[in-house]
Amino acid sequence: MTTLRTCALALTALLLSSAAYAQDTLTLIGSGSSAFETPPIAGAGTSSATCTLNRTAATFACTATVFNIVDLTAGHVHVGGPGVAGPVVMNIPSLPLRISDDFTLTWTWTNADLILRPAQGVNKLADVFEACASGNCYLNFHTSANPGGEIRMQLCPRGDGRAANTFYGINACTIDR
Repeated sequence: MTTLRTCALALTALLLSSAAYAQDTLTLIGSGSSAFETPPIAGAGTSSATCTLNRTAATFACTATVFNIVDLTAGHVHVGGPGVAGPVVMNIPSLPLRISDDFTLTWTWTNADLILRPAQGVNKLADVFEACASGNCYLNFHTSANPGGEIRMQLCPRGDGRAANTFYGINACTIDR
C-alpha cells in the first residue's frame, strides 16, 4: 500500500509540474533602437514588434514596424540575451531591401526557415522557442551604414515582465537600456 501511495504521489507531482509547460502559445514583445546594439551605436531608427510562438503548429509569427531606417540591407532573429551578440537563426522574409523609410511587415517562420547552429545548441525550432521564452532572442535590422546591425529589439515574453512564464517554466528577460 505504501508503494502504491508513493507512486500515486509521484504521478500527481509529475502531472502538476507538467501543467506549467502546457501552454501552446507565447506572445513576445519588443521595441528597440541603435542603443540596444552590442555595442550601442548612434542612429535614428526605432522599431517595435509582437511575435507569437506556437509550439503545436511549430510556427514563429511576427509583425514589426520600423521607423527612420535608411538603406535596409538585412533582418533576422538571433539567439542571445540582452547585451550579447548571438548567431542568426532565421532570416526575415520579404524585407523591403534598400528602403529608406518606415515600414510594417508581417511574416511567419517554420522549421524550414531555421539556420542550424549546433555549436550554440540550436538544432531545431524548439531550441529557438526555448531561447525566446527565456528572453534570449532578438530581432535585428541592418543597413549599409551599419552592416553589423542598426536596430536591435530584444523579444521578451508578454506578461508581468520579470516573473516566471508558463511556456517553459523559466524567468523572462531583463532589458537594461
